[in-house]
Amino acid sequence: MDKNEQLKLVLQHCNSFNLKKIKVDTLLLIIHALLCDYEKVDIKDSTKKDILPIDNYEIEFINKSVHELKSYLEKSIVISPTLLYIFNNKNQSPVFKKISRNMEPMRVYYQYLTSLFSNKIKKGSFWIPELLAFSLIHYFKKEYQKSFFNHAIIEEFPAEKILNIYNKNNIEIKKHISKDQQINSWKVKTNLDEMYDLSEFMIKKYLEFNYKINDKRVSKIRNKRKK
Repeated sequence: MDKNEQLKLVLQHCNSFNLKKIKVDTLLLIIHALLCDYEKVDIKDSTKKDILPIDNYEIEFINKSVHELKSYLEKSIVISPTLLYIFNNKNQSPVFKKISRNMEPMRVYYQYLTSLFSNKIKKGSFWIPELLAFSLIHYFKKEYQKSFFNHAIIEEFPAEKILNIYNKNNIEIKKHISKDQQINSWKVKTNLDEMYDLSEFMIKKYLEFNYKINDKRVSKIRNKRKK
């Protein structure tokens, strides 16, 4: 992460207040944070029966995709460490205070998305951050017909190709569990299914949620004039 580049992005954000763009960029901020949490699946661990039986080529493709998308986002949007740093230091100077006011909608959207996530993921449960990230992109674009405008690279990002890898392996996982536990495969719910359900839930709720501008706020100067 280039701190100077992030500072430029913060200043650009403050100079052009656009709630629609802020909402999209905050979703991308969450996607970036998930990609940072990505860890390569250990396909050699046979004790983890609900983890992907994924091959080395597929792992390399996913690793490359994660790295490229993560690098792009760090150059294109304000990311969570920067956002948190601004609000943790908002009382340190008038400049930071002003910036934090401009970044308030992003903070609200960020907190809302993280609350959706934390309320659904059980403590100690196994989850797949990169799959959740790619699924968020998919549901936002394909299922809800939304656009990552100003981010042509993400519009062209092969999220569906990556999800097809997970889908193919998810079928194999279900077959394995079905055979092992002597139950119908359609009754099997895997960690991957939970990521799909979570991403759809998050996008649906996020699109319904809007930042409310406090139109009741009146400047001190206007108050004085009224008196």
